Amino acid sequence: MSSQEVTNQLPSPYHLLLTRTAEKAQKNLDKPLRLKLKAAVEGLMFAPRQQGEQLKDPLSTLLAHHVKYQGIEWRIAYQIDEEAHRVVIVMIGPHENFYKSLKRLIDAWF
Repeated sequence: MSSQEVTNQLPSPYHLLLTRTAEKAQKNLDKPLRLKLKAAVEGLMFAPRQQGEQLKDPLSTLLAHHVKYQGIEWRIAYQIDEEAHRVVIVMIGPHENFYKSLKRLIDAWF
């Protein structure tokens, strides 16, 4: 099998979209953490359902991916838009109070 054939069998990646909230959150982080989170976000493009866990109501439309950095748990909350074939990164932050802040953010949108 040629490399061309293997490439064609790989699932096409989803497009990424970061909300303004997610973009702002990661800008103020130190570079190694920012790079680790960037790699995790880019990894979501290829298998978003397998890498995250579905959240419970009232956040059941979102998934969360967990990243550990220097003993601190970080979360990436995202939504999959199958129709547009994209992953929308809603919020990035440390685990502490993450879900409360995420709920406030979602409530403010709707």
